[in-house]
Amino acid sequence: MQIHHIDSNSGNNKAANLAVTCLDCHSNITGRRSLGQSYSMGEVRKYKRSWDKRVLDKRRVHRPQIRYKKELVSQIDLVICDILARKQNNPRVEELLNILFELHLWRGGPEIDAKIVEGLHHLAFMSGLSYPRIASLVAEKLWEMCFHFVGPEDVDMDKKEQKYVLDCIDALRTLAEFNSEFGHGRKAAGSIAENSENFFEIALWYNRRNIANAILRTYEKSLKACYEEGKLNFAFARTLLRKSLRKVRKLLNEQHSEWTHQHRRIEVLLKL
Repeated sequence: MQIHHIDSNSGNNKAANLAVTCLDCHSNITGRRSLGQSYSMGEVRKYKRSWDKRVLDKRRVHRPQIRYKKELVSQIDLVICDILARKQNNPRVEELLNILFELHLWRGGPEIDAKIVEGLHHLAFMSGLSYPRIASLVAEKLWEMCFHFVGPEDVDMDKKEQKYVLDCIDALRTLAEFNSEFGHGRKAAGSIAENSENFFEIALWYNRRNIANAILRTYEKSLKACYEEGKLNFAFARTLLRKSLRKVRKLLNEQHSEWTHQHRRIEVLLKL
């Protein structure tokens, strides 16, 4: 087995950028065939997530019936309060966010997951006001809460699950807008752009235009918040968001060229 850097940047060793491949597949990804590469970046990311989910499913502990769900919901509130009570550079903050994700994996269900997302939404709101350094961590956790949606071939998405994804995107939108307007966190801006692309891929894989539209609203709100009274105040985020939108446009062209409304919206957003 080999490890492939999806964006071809050997210095980007984030887990989301690393795909496990066999020797032959790695050659097909990086080699040339006809006029282009054998597999696009989008295809590699999709296969990677399918692989990651299979590994996760094998490691997952069976979830027993929860008899004390109310107590667990209360504990989630306590974790959120504990995060807000700590200094932003305290390593315990990241540990507490990881605890929320582990609760999602081990004890997750509609009520528990909804409570975790509600807590992350509150952290998204607070990160723009007085906790800008946790913004990038919250953006990553919002995406991880939807990591299991790897495509309809492996995981279905009904109306309730679609609403769950939209709730996560709504929290990401709050985070993006507040970071552009108040936080001005560069690391957060990068994480927001990267995870917006991830959510957009879910929309493409499941053929859900409303999810795509929700992500495009996130780009729009964040780009507009980079300005104050017509003056550009956060040029770094604007540059990253526009670059990210161009990636989204490429994915859209590859997978759903018939989505004309979304194509037009992206062209408009690129002019902001």
